[in-house]
Amino acid sequence: MRFLRRQTLNRRAVYDNSLYLDTNNNIVMGTSNTLVLPSGTTSGTSPRPYVPAPGMMRYNTTTGNIEVYQGSGWRSLRYKESTKIVQQNLGAGDSATVYFGPLNSLYSPSNVSSENNNFAGQNVLVVVENVLQLAVSNYTVVQNPTLSSQVYQPTTSVAVATGSNTISFSTSLTVVSVGASGGVATLVFNTQIQTPFRVGQTILVTGVAPAAYNGSFTVTNASPSSVSYTSSASGSMTISGVVTGAGTVYPGTPIIGATVTGSGFLQSATLVQSIVIEPDTNALISITLSKPTLGGTIAAGTTLTITEGTQVGSGYYLFFSSPPPYGKIVTALLGFDQ
Repeated sequence: MRFLRRQTLNRRAVYDNSLYLDTNNNIVMGTSNTLVLPSGTTSGTSPRPYVPAPGMMRYNTTTGNIEVYQGSGWRSLRYKESTKIVQQNLGAGDSATVYFGPLNSLYSPSNVSSENNNFAGQNVLVVVENVLQLAVSNYTVVQNPTLSSQVYQPTTSVAVATGSNTISFSTSLTVVSVGASGGVATLVFNTQIQTPFRVGQTILVTGVAPAAYNGSFTVTNASPSSVSYTSSASGSMTISGVVTGAGTVYPGTPIIGATVTGSGFLQSATLVQSIVIEPDTNALISITLSKPTLGGTIAAGTTLTITEGTQVGSGYYLFFSSPPPYGKIVTALLGFDQ
């Protein structure tokens, strides 16, 4: 009988067979038929090799991925299972803002290709009002950009009584149902804290079917959950749409801490303390003031000014070569092929 001796890889222990080459030249470990790779962190106490060589493989305990040194950088191995895709709304265009962000943490340097260090469009799809944007041609991704000063001028939807800390503005809302009776069309939306539209103002209706409901109209009646206007349309809604009031703004930069002016009933150095944004359209709904109004009532239909100074963004932002049009929602889909 002929005996075959396994080739051990441990030169210090002649009889050590915990790690050996089998008859097929596979590296195995004991009886488990597995291999434990060298492991360590990205940097720190057990970093990557200082002078790596192509083909090196290790388990990165920082990222939780097996990585290989290929070309001129470390790259994580890809897995066959699906990854989580996150849809992130980044606000709506105002025909001036070019930076939108910050992006969700799924977009990070560890998730982009080592072959391209300008973060052009890896692991992200960008859509502006359902139109796919091309990386580099339409936008790039930049880190910690300087955001220029922005001025927004929303219009109040209801009167603001003296001593109030909250101001509600004309906004943009998703329509959940629509109907007509006696020559008057009524759009219904989710109930708001304050009435989001006012009688006499202009609204723009889009995306509703039948198409006769769409267009620019003057409000004849309004409540926290509906708005009405004169219309010859008939029939119930078959496709949801959006109703947008004149004076709606879409903040493209963080406005908490911004200065609020435009009325003598606002105290000096009044700042935005908190905001409410409509989740579907990203339009501004209301703000909370750092100081209450004094001396009188701010009438409905008053245009106020919110001024946000220059600031440095934290994280990764989309930078558009041309500002997205007014009211067009910017959406990023993140997490592809980690």
